[in-house]
Amino acid sequence: MLAPFPDRARINIPPALAGELLEGAERLPLYENKDFYAPELQTLVHSRIREADPDGFDWIVNLIRERIAQWPYCVLLQGLRFDERHRLFVALNRAFGKLIGLPYEEPRAQLVHYIQPATDIRSSRGGLEVERLHTDAVDWEIPIELISMVCVRPDAGGGGRSRVLDLDAIRDEVKTHLGTDTLELLETEPVPWQLHACWGGGLKWRPVLSESSICWRRYTINLALDVNGAKLSDEMLASLDAFEEVITASSHIMDFMMQEGELLFSDNRKQIHARTAIAAGDASNRLMIRSWINATGAE
Repeated sequence: MLAPFPDRARINIPPALAGELLEGAERLPLYENKDFYAPELQTLVHSRIREADPDGFDWIVNLIRERIAQWPYCVLLQGLRFDERHRLFVALNRAFGKLIGLPYEEPRAQLVHYIQPATDIRSSRGGLEVERLHTDAVDWEIPIELISMVCVRPDAGGGGRSRVLDLDAIRDEVKTHLGTDTLELLETEPVPWQLHACWGGGLKWRPVLSESSICWRRYTINLALDVNGAKLSDEMLASLDAFEEVITASSHIMDFMMQEGELLFSDNRKQIHARTAIAAGDASNRLMIRSWINATGAE
């Protein structure tokens, strides 16, 4: 049995505040997705929308910051009302740093990124890669810090439930089921990650775990092994297999269905996430929008 999403990680936005912020967003011009790559525009949108209710805007931002700094390292906001051109979404994200993304290329690479079943990567091991627990941007030189995601439309059949597992639970699961030697191996022996073409391809070597972070996507490690000819010891390969089995079977995985208009902020260094299968497959009209945020590299 999986765990429910905790009430302590939910924030309910008062209707009056939600209305003021939406009105502030709709007073701005209609920007294209590509326009938001400019940090200056991100800053402008943030400042103008914050002016609609500075105290209310800062209250939301401070609560998000407070909640994601502690277990379960994510927060679900309910009650916000988002404009169709994502200005409020960008404004809230910019409060935490610079929005970043892969070079623009529809449909998979956009700063305000559209997540739809039809564009999900199929797994050679069955199903879709998005259905396997992972962190984002492991194929970057430095993985991003924060993830922000809004549910535009949930799957009509109830598929695509969100699942997250926090770093504390992951480390406990490894200690309990695999032992301290395996935990130490995952912390100290780097593994190869196939870098995205925008970073020149090639490999980046880093460990899966540390005391304060996790970097995990078996798909990207496998690409490094299969495409770039990287080599790992038999012990490490067996440990990666066992690690994946243990986290997949964890009863600490939080399982919840995001509803229309809900916003999820997550610390990408302290959580792994996935979604459940969608029976309708590519025919589902489920739509999420996502942003990656670089907090330390903000301009």
